[in-house]
Amino acid sequence: LSHFHFNFLEWMTVKGGFQGLSIPVFKTVMEQFVYWSWISNSLYHGTMGAMQGMSFGQMYDRIADVLWDTQVAQWSFWIPVQLLNFKFVPVRHQLNVVLLTSVVWTALLSAWYPPSTEEKDTTKDDNKSTTLVTKES
Repeated sequence: LSHFHFNFLEWMTVKGGFQGLSIPVFKTVMEQFVYWSWISNSLYHGTMGAMQGMSFGQMYDRIADVLWDTQVAQWSFWIPVQLLNFKFVPVRHQLNVVLLTSVVWTALLSAWYPPSTEEKDTTKDDNKSTTLVTKES
């Protein structure tokens, strides 16, 4: 999918007749503001929610709660990276730059949005099992 993304961006710049510095600017704007970052950040938060055992509704709420803040952080981090990547790295190697840089980005996301910790206390009362779930702040 990522190879398609980078080749698609290249195709759009050729079709659009972009030249010089307008090429990395156009590619970065398309990637960060039009489609790619919104999809990748939604997938990240949805997948993390699924791995934490959240329901679909909880995953949706998580995405709705944190997507804008994640986007703003992503723009601060990725716009400079991608401007340099699109300016100086050949298309066939741009994904390699992103994959290496993604290690740092994913570590930051994991630090900013750690899994919620829950304590489960199961008690029995009149042959009924009750589970109390509390979230730590």
